[in-house]
Amino acid sequence: MKKHLRFLAIRAGAKGVALVGVVAFLYLCPACSRSSFRPPEREGPPALVQDEGQPRFWLLQKQEEQRSRHVGGGGSRSIGKWITEIYYHFDLQAHDPGTTDRLWKKRLLTVKDDAGGHTAQARILGQAGEVVWFFLNDGPAAFSSKDANKLADRKTIEERNPTLRELIPRDLDFYAYDDGLVIVAADGRPFRIRASDFAAEPYTPPNDDYFRQVQFMATRWNGGYHTKDFLVRQMMLNGHWSGFFNEKEAADASDDGFGDKIATGEPGSNPDRVYYETTQARRTFWSARIGKTKEFSEGTHDRLFDVTKIPGAPEFLEAGLLIQQGTKRPLRLHDPDGFLVLHRTRLDEEGRLALTRLDDNLKPKWTATLPFHDLRNRFESPGRLLLYGIVQQTVKGVTGSSEHLVALNLADGKMQSWNVPAEKRDE
Repeated sequence: MKKHLRFLAIRAGAKGVALVGVVAFLYLCPACSRSSFRPPEREGPPALVQDEGQPRFWLLQKQEEQRSRHVGGGGSRSIGKWITEIYYHFDLQAHDPGTTDRLWKKRLLTVKDDAGGHTAQARILGQAGEVVWFFLNDGPAAFSSKDANKLADRKTIEERNPTLRELIPRDLDFYAYDDGLVIVAADGRPFRIRASDFAAEPYTPPNDDYFRQVQFMATRWNGGYHTKDFLVRQMMLNGHWSGFFNEKEAADASDDGFGDKIATGEPGSNPDRVYYETTQARRTFWSARIGKTKEFSEGTHDRLFDVTKIPGAPEFLEAGLLIQQGTKRPLRLHDPDGFLVLHRTRLDEEGRLALTRLDDNLKPKWTATLPFHDLRNRFESPGRLLLYGIVQQTVKGVTGSSEHLVALNLADGKMQSWNVPAEKRDE
């Protein structure tokens, strides 16, 4: 073959060199292959996993790969053809919540497209001790909270529980998480799987509504919080009521004849009843006198009087007071005492969310501009916040989105962030 190629080059000169390239391609290409990847996408809600008392941020992603290979072309007149096969990879990665640095990345599963890869699902369901439960494509799987080594799967559970053999569903809709993995077996019996030995025990939820909720959170909820879910507009500051409103909202708050617009925690109190300006609102701080409503059959209630703007207080765009995790109260900070305002930097696409720390005299200490438009989740640790959000950007007329992870130091506002689809630090 080599002698033949050299002979062609001598006979044809420069054209012969081109011909050599063609012949060489045909000769070598049966071994050609190439791969291309789409950006990874988050699969289900992220989770803050405890590893021997240390929190680790776990993120499960699904990524499409197209593998192309050249076949044929062995004959004198055939140049062969390219065949493309599609694979879907499920990768788990752990991040340091203090820095967003990726600690490790591990492939849990690969499913070929013609085996159902396009519709395959995976989710982190919950943690029980040193075991983290997943649904992975067609069944349950347990992984170590330390290094994500697999501890159990369908086969393990069936071996430990012969009565469940061939009864463990392949559909995510038959799973839930309630202080452990819950499986509704194919014969209709619900079981909870113990993490200690993967034995099944009968499971009875408190009521049907409760079970529907935990099942929805495990199977359908995709971490879909939004910025407003993390905000309130009232607090007690230096022993006095303070509201965070614009003019229309403050006027509505002062119309509190039934005492149901002040955040007291009493039955019937609902500060969300105060009018909420959904867009373009610029909010500042207001004070009010707390008095009593008229006498009702059940007695009197606290109510707001004389809602008045605080002179010199800062003003913020589309803002609210960031809540303490798991509550509807503002997150209180110390050294110095203060709180956080979450707001937008501007209205257009170039705008971003930002956090400003104020002391109890309403003086700004720092402002940190976040790399996203909408806050989807957040986690608290001493002196720090871990924030997860999404940004939409339009490039050459095409709108796309990306998700980012941010570690924020509450003392000085310094932050580090990770671009999830790009799999690298934000610059």
